[in-house]
Amino acid sequence: MKIKIFFHPKSIAITLLAIFGMYICVSAAQWQFHRGQNRHAENVRVKQLLTQSPIELNEKDVFPTWSKVKLNGSFDGTHEVLVRGRYRADKYGFDVLTLFRPINSKPIWVNRGWVAAVGDATETPIPPPAPKGRVEIIGLLRSFNQSSTTTGSLIALPAPKVGKIQLSELNENFNERRFDNYLQLTSDLGESPIPADLPIFSDGPHYAYTLQWSFFVLLILAGRVLIAREELRSKLSGV
Repeated sequence: MKIKIFFHPKSIAITLLAIFGMYICVSAAQWQFHRGQNRHAENVRVKQLLTQSPIELNEKDVFPTWSKVKLNGSFDGTHEVLVRGRYRADKYGFDVLTLFRPINSKPIWVNRGWVAAVGDATETPIPPPAPKGRVEIIGLLRSFNQSSTTTGSLIALPAPKVGKIQLSELNENFNERRFDNYLQLTSDLGESPIPADLPIFSDGPHYAYTLQWSFFVLLILAGRVLIAREELRSKLSGV
């Protein structure tokens, strides 16, 4: 007789709702766990690449992002872009992207570093000029399509124009063949913008979120048990 209490439509509805809630929480916990695993694996990959010696960048081989590469060539100061929305030590500023023309391969955008903003947000700072003549540069190969580890997609402001443009519009500044990635400069070129920071390695909050969603599963289960006990007690007291 007692078990019939739990086959009441209302009791069945509560049970189904609890099962659905636990399914959502388990799915969310698994999703966060896999995100944590992927982020950890990516951190391991990047750390390994950063310990390697720089290799010559060329058009024939495939280079993963964060590869340490070197190039011989010259900067083309006629093609330079200021990237807004970059903060350093809580100061607002710009990253300086300058086109680099290697001797034996197609051009590539090089992030020479960061300069502080001057005046109000509508003013364009004048960064230190790129070195003249032939130089060897060393840097990290980066992807334009970034998100969590930096500040989202790259937004550019070509000097002296004021106003944001999308990364896809970089071709308005230089519309010839070039590498799809850009180079984050790490070599010292004398007077130049402040070098960009290296990544901060962290697995993020994903494992903590996994535990949180797992706790919600137990919370729902405990809640259903308490409701069932109350249903049973109410039925027996009415007998």
